Amino acid sequence: MKCTRSNASVMFGRMVLLAVTGLGLSGCIIIPTPSHGGVGVITAETIESFEPGKTTRADILLRLGEPAERLEEDRFFVYQWKRIHGYFVAGGGSTGVMATLLATHSLGIEFTPDHQLKRVKVIHPWLPLTDKRSNLEEWMAEERELPHP
Repeated sequence: MKCTRSNASVMFGRMVLLAVTGLGLSGCIIIPTPSHGGVGVITAETIESFEPGKTTRADILLRLGEPAERLEEDRFFVYQWKRIHGYFVAGGGSTGVMATLLATHSLGIEFTPDHQLKRVKVIHPWLPLTDKRSNLEEWMAEERELPHP
């Protein structure tokens, strides 16, 4: 028995093949850039102005506002901000798509029991989609077993 296809199914198959080929040739590209832009960015100069043993919790709150998180009965503050780290481009022409690749940066701040700054940690992502929470938790655990001064 001979298998034959109708003209409609052949045309449909060719259209699907043409569409898949077109998508494959249109390409996708990720354009990495130095981090830029963002809202609520905490600059290196601001962070460097904090002095352990001298800067207080009140000073931090006045400079940076309310943190994204307060942990372990306010022993730790976590501030976060997003910055652009690149662009994703797919397709081309009038049907192309472009998206911004954002990455979350974190600033961990630890205080002593008398509300003085003990230490700070800035966690910058090396890739926009990586998990930074584990880095922050490792930093918080570093001195957990040591008594507060």
